[in-house]
Amino acid sequence: MKARANFLVLLALSGLAVFGRDNPNANAPEPRWKIDLKDRFNFEAFDRAITFRWTLQQNVDFLSDDKVLVYQVNRSRAPVKLAPRDASGGSGNFILDIRVLSAQDGHEIKALRLTTNAEATEVLPTRDGRFLVRTGDVLYLYSAGFQKIAEKPLPLQRKVIEEAWQIDVSPSGKHIVLVHQQIFKRDQLSPMSEIEKSTADVEILKEETLETESKFSLPWFLASWSAGEHVLLSSKPFPSLDPALFGWLDYHGNWTPLSVAEYSPGQHCTYQATVLDDQFFAAYGCGTLSVCRQNGQTVFSIKSASKEYVGSVKGTGSSLAVQMERHLVRTDGSANIPIRVTKPLRIDVYDTANRKPVLSAPVHGDRIYYAVTQQGALAVVDGTSLVLYHTGR
Repeated sequence: MKARANFLVLLALSGLAVFGRDNPNANAPEPRWKIDLKDRFNFEAFDRAITFRWTLQQNVDFLSDDKVLVYQVNRSRAPVKLAPRDASGGSGNFILDIRVLSAQDGHEIKALRLTTNAEATEVLPTRDGRFLVRTGDVLYLYSAGFQKIAEKPLPLQRKVIEEAWQIDVSPSGKHIVLVHQQIFKRDQLSPMSEIEKSTADVEILKEETLETESKFSLPWFLASWSAGEHVLLSSKPFPSLDPALFGWLDYHGNWTPLSVAEYSPGQHCTYQATVLDDQFFAAYGCGTLSVCRQNGQTVFSIKSASKEYVGSVKGTGSSLAVQMERHLVRTDGSANIPIRVTKPLRIDVYDTANRKPVLSAPVHGDRIYYAVTQQGALAVVDGTSLVLYHTGR
């Protein structure tokens, strides 16, 4: 089961002052194990240069408390003979390499190598050890025994300037949410300029079969969203001057705005929001992290140290993992143009049941991938290293 946080324990918390390294109670224990993904599996570094979209198609997650899954897309290293495209839209030039490892000692349990394309690849746990694999234009469901048991086409119409399928899993793992977004027209000033016309088609699937349960369409795109239980937490699905405004979108397409006390519309600090479980979500931005009820009431809040920011948040059970980062400005040597970049600093893990930080894992790469379990295990991919920490809870 893809567990996400049951944050009822947070109701008793009044907050923590600062994150990781500035808190003397936080510590970084020795890893349970560490492997080099390049030496072991011939993976590339996970902070490799972003030259094409496929160079970002990689991640780490837990299939269960005792299984860690890590994957990466790479070009085929051997010459590929000319062949028809398969259901994924690929013809063998790009390979999805999946490795399932023991969380106990890191030994390999299963390896999968699948043909994909250069546009879209993703692996997502669902529940009971099952997981989704998207390879281009098709979505597959795999059993806990690594057998393909269902599939769903993700066709692209390829008639608009921008088009994409997005996927998420509900906290219980019982539902798969698909959002098919199309942008028909932008202001002609630049590719990132204001959108003038777009749509989003939402489809809810049964996890066991990938059959459609319900679907609806929206007259605007969703700039940000995550799946809850029977709702989506999403940005406003209508033209808005404040793209950071979030709300609840039900399975009939009705959207209700949220008001989070720490983040008011129009302020200079925008925020992001993500579902934690069927009762709580996390809102973060400008160095502040808040865990809120569905009505927006804050029940738990943390402020970071000076000049540090919350980059991302993941929660499961009483474990809350937070990536802290610093924002820097570097100069492009060739054009002498200042560029804003983010530098990951560490991953902090909190035991919310005992109201204390339990682990602060240092990181070094420019892009970090991580996952956490209810028991406090933390898997981190940093460069070519996959490290597993455990708090012993």
